[in-house]
Amino acid sequence: MSNFPAVKKFVLAFGRIALCAAVLASTPVAQADVTTDYEEGMRSFNNGDLFGAMPPLRRAADAGHPGAQTTLAYILDLGETNDEALRYYQQAADQDYPDGIYGLARMYMAGDGVERDRERAHKLLLKAVNLGHARSTNALVDEYLNGHFAPAESGTDIASLLKASADAGYLRAATALAVGYQSGQHGLPTDPAQAAEWKQRATALRAQQLGKDNKDK
Repeated sequence: MSNFPAVKKFVLAFGRIALCAAVLASTPVAQADVTTDYEEGMRSFNNGDLFGAMPPLRRAADAGHPGAQTTLAYILDLGETNDEALRYYQQAADQDYPDGIYGLARMYMAGDGVERDRERAHKLLLKAVNLGHARSTNALVDEYLNGHFAPAESGTDIASLLKASADAGYLRAATALAVGYQSGQHGLPTDPAQAAEWKQRATALRAQQLGKDNKDK
């Protein structure tokens, strides 16, 4: 789901009223081949055509495809159809689909259409982290650095979490490691050499991100 941010720009451009209308119009129809429906829906989704994506994604989602359930839930969430979004995210999460688990966690974390429950969100994120989901790792790092997640309560090794996130290219985690090794924070030993290495890596990641941001303008 790496194209989700780009699709969000589409939604902002065309307005949520039209998207809500598409949500209501996208009613279930006879099931076709699940893979074909999913691929058709994703082609439309990746091209920014949310309206065209919804019918085939819904068919595949209702047939149990976790990828379709997750992408459809994302679109429904954008259209503020939160009950349905929550239901499809839950269906994907029940199949241990990492993107679905992540989406469900984000809804609970934000209180988006459901009562905010950070503890439940953190448990879901940890589950996705254990399945190798990078965005869940980054989200849990953010929760920790923002003071919302206490690693000791869940038996989480925050140093390992920070390293996994930083190794995957997350600037905030790399910066936290540089500070941690410099001052002994985040369960890390004081280590000037490691602090210097992570400071250098953070600088490189910052330059890389700046270059990407300038390219996207």
